[in-house]
Amino acid sequence: VTDRYGMNCLIQFEDFANANAFRLLSKYRSKYCTFDDDIQGTAAVAVAGLLAAQRITKSKLSDQTVLFQGAGEAALGIANLIVMAMEKEGTPREEAVKKIWMVDSKGLIVKGRAFLTHEIGRA
Repeated sequence: VTDRYGMNCLIQFEDFANANAFRLLSKYRSKYCTFDDDIQGTAAVAVAGLLAAQRITKSKLSDQTVLFQGAGEAALGIANLIVMAMEKEGTPREEAVKKIWMVDSKGLIVKGRAFLTHEIGRA
């Protein structure tokens, strides 16, 4: 793609499996201009809504605890961006991560649970 369109070309990933999407973004993000709509696009819109609500309520994002139903690409992308926004407010990463909860069909997702993907275990 970059041979044909140059290095200023945006390469968008769409509908990759959870593990593949994060792996590909990580692998190529410093070499090419890449974007994953499920991870980054959905996260940008969701966190923009949270930041707008924060402005209206005059509260801090780090005052909130966020619960996700599911832990797919979109939820993990939103969770990661929320943690980054909390860090920008001055909240230590470890404290911000404790404010993110994820539930799926098997219940609350915790680090010790079997069969966690690398990305879910990291969140």
